[in-house]
Amino acid sequence: MKKITILLAVIILFAASQSYSQMLPVPKVTLHVTGGYGMPTGNFKQDVPTDSRADADYFPYYTKQLINFGADGKLALGTRGNFRVTLGATYNMFSNDVTALLRPAQGQAGVAVNFKPKVNVMSIALGGEWAFAPTQKVNPYVGLGLAANFFSGKFEFGQSVYVKGAQRSGPMDMKSETRIGVILDAGADFRLSRTVGAILGVKYHFINPLGKGADDPSEIGPNEIDLGDMEHTEDGNYFPARTVSSVNVYAGVSFYFGLMK
Repeated sequence: MKKITILLAVIILFAASQSYSQMLPVPKVTLHVTGGYGMPTGNFKQDVPTDSRADADYFPYYTKQLINFGADGKLALGTRGNFRVTLGATYNMFSNDVTALLRPAQGQAGVAVNFKPKVNVMSIALGGEWAFAPTQKVNPYVGLGLAANFFSGKFEFGQSVYVKGAQRSGPMDMKSETRIGVILDAGADFRLSRTVGAILGVKYHFINPLGKGADDPSEIGPNEIDLGDMEHTEDGNYFPARTVSSVNVYAGVSFYFGLMK
């Protein structure tokens, strides 16, 4: 997180140091194609226990890294084009490759097993953005968006294991879930020409502030693991509400269309 904050500060300082002598036409529409790398934060980043059996109710929270890719469009408004309406989609892939203690069969003690949790979140976001220097070669911006987040994924084991009352010889599935979140965005757009540029930025994504839930066991498929992020009690065990969030750096290509009148 500290390195990401430093990177963002460098972007803003570099943008602020640029000359304002050359005024460029402001594009009406900007499209971006991006890829990013980051990590889960909050309760979404929990260590797999090394001295006790890994609990299936925590499987979605054992991820460590994030890779994503996406595309978005920005429509400039106002006389100077500082304010922009944004619409975008990002596919986020959270994963880990770790050793966990799991039962090889019913009634047996846990043994070390290779465990690969993979949680995917498809995010579709609508928001607004303020561009500080839309007529310059380096245009820093900050943005805020509301996102619909759709969960999927799977959990792979290095051998047959006994999990959630059944023997599993293959992967288990992440139950499909939907959460409403908020995205904070900041970065800079670098104009390389009148039609093409590059973008570099940082996003912090609050993935589940709205729509938290904990499904009744009867609503979960026999081979599924649910997110269970709402406060609940299951099998006599208490689970507090969980915060799902992430932070990532992204970079990509910008395409500019039309000119502000």
